[in-house]
Amino acid sequence: MTRRLQTFLTIAAISFLSSTATSAQPGRTAPSFEGWTVDCGNTGACFASAFTRSQSVWVDVRIVRDWQAEAQPLVRLTTNTQLPQEGMLRFDVDGSTIEELPIEQLREMQSAITPPTGFRPLGGDGFWYPAGPASVTLLDAMQKGQVLTVHLPAGESTDPTSVPVPLQGLKSSLLWLDNRQDRTGTEAAIVSPGTNPAKDAPHALPILSADQLPPEVAAIWSANRLCSAIDPTIFASLNAVRVPLAESASLYIIPCGAPTPYNSPYVAVLSGKDGAARQIHVARMSEKGPIASDLIYNARWVPADQQLVSYFKGSGVGECGLWNRWFWNGTGLVLMEEATRKTCDGTEPDLSNWSSTWPLKNTAD
Repeated sequence: MTRRLQTFLTIAAISFLSSTATSAQPGRTAPSFEGWTVDCGNTGACFASAFTRSQSVWVDVRIVRDWQAEAQPLVRLTTNTQLPQEGMLRFDVDGSTIEELPIEQLREMQSAITPPTGFRPLGGDGFWYPAGPASVTLLDAMQKGQVLTVHLPAGESTDPTSVPVPLQGLKSSLLWLDNRQDRTGTEAAIVSPGTNPAKDAPHALPILSADQLPPEVAAIWSANRLCSAIDPTIFASLNAVRVPLAESASLYIIPCGAPTPYNSPYVAVLSGKDGAARQIHVARMSEKGPIASDLIYNARWVPADQQLVSYFKGSGVGECGLWNRWFWNGTGLVLMEEATRKTCDGTEPDLSNWSSTWPLKNTAD
């Protein structure tokens, strides 16, 4: 049986499932709640964030939580203004001061906080809020309030600035995080903790170096195209993961070669319980029918759904290109959805309006 025929049969086998997909299926873009956006990384670490600008100054407030059962929510503040070595950083909710922190003390305590592996903060001056009870107090006040005001001290070339961050949508965002990490009703839930014990969220394990690949997986990776021709420092920043599967098997999502300005190629390799490894090909649609491909661009693994997403950008804006979503069925990645936009016109990307090339439309419609 040829690979092309195998791909066609795989697609045909899921056509009914795909065509009857409901709104419960993941969307093409991460959801947002009244200015708060939510998303998860390849490992299963999730976050809710709000980006707010006041004149020329912006702040990004981000609540981040890793996948481990014992992981606590962390609060991170990033701003584009250079903060001074001294001064006070103040957080108010609805006019009441929650915390006032000396900048010098805040800088000193950063090394005591361990962020999720692979977490890369936004550019700018950023700080983790004190972890533990202080973060719990702040999050509790934010959930009950309407506006968080971040008071930034004056830098060398700036005046003191107060940036209001609307809190509408925050509670829905945190509930999304609880649900996505399967923590609702457990002691680890942020919104409505329950009595059930905390457990690990759906996750994958980060791979920061090619040296972490088993020999059988590394052999396939090295032999494929120019996969191994990649700077180790670049490899570490591309969110490679190992997905634990049943019977001690693993699925590896690994960068394949140096990224281009818009796109990073990846390959998927399955390592069985016996240690043997094989490359996983994925199905895509073409004008002449289904085809098999070994490259997955800008790969995003979704642990909660056991799904892999590819978003090939036709431009730096990302308003054109190809988007795919596959489901791991235990033996391979089956195509669930594909969409494309061929017009590169510099408009704001909106994947929800891209033309669907899979599932195929019913010709009777």
